[in-house]
This record gives sequence, C-alpha cells and structure tokens, in this order.
Amino acid sequence: MKSSETSGLIENIYKYINTNIEIAKVEVEERIEAVMKKLIIGAILLILVSTFLIFLLLTIALYLNFILESKYLGFLIVTLLLATGAGIVFYCAKETFRPKTLEEIAKESSETIYYEN
Repeated sequence: MKSSETSGLIENIYKYINTNIEIAKVEVEERIEAVMKKLIIGAILLILVSTFLIFLLLTIALYLNFILESKYLGFLIVTLLLATGAGIVFYCAKETFRPKTLEEIAKESSETIYYEN
C-alpha cells in the first residue's frame, strides 16, 4: 500500500514540476512577444521620423536657396548646422560613454553600502 501511495505522490510531483516548467515557458514567450512588438513599433516610428526629417531638411535647404538666390548655399548652411549639432552631441556624449578607469570603479564600489538581511 505504501509503495502505491509513494509512486502516486512522485507522479503528482513530477506533473507539478512539468506544469511549472510549461508555465515558465509560456511566460518567457509572452515577454519575448511583448519586446518584439515594442521593437517593431520603434523601428516603424524611427523610419517615419527619419523620413520626415529628411524632407524637412530638404525643404529648409531649398527655401534657403530660394531666399539667397543660390543653387547650393542653402544645402551648405543646412549641412553646417547638422555638422555643428552632431559635433555638440558627440562632445557631450563622449564624456558619458567614456570607459571608467579602475580608480573610478574602486571609488564607486567603496561608496556602495551593502545591507545584510
């Protein structure tokens, strides 16, 4: 009698573990699907915004050409403005993405406070 109860209990535990594994798989699939949806929407928005900016900059350059009565000066001005903006962004981002030195890492880790439970 004991062996049948034990085997039944083992079988129930086995089914329980398999069910938990299947639930975890479904949860992981749902998370992956959610991330993929966000990435696709982000890519579509990036394409749309990029297209808008290209046409906007072309329009500005053509308008400046019209005002300055030139064939290329408007494009030159827009290009210089874009290069200046890119230079400013690069200069500001250079410090942010600079790799940390060992001294900086050590200083940050010594400032971190660890709490024991």
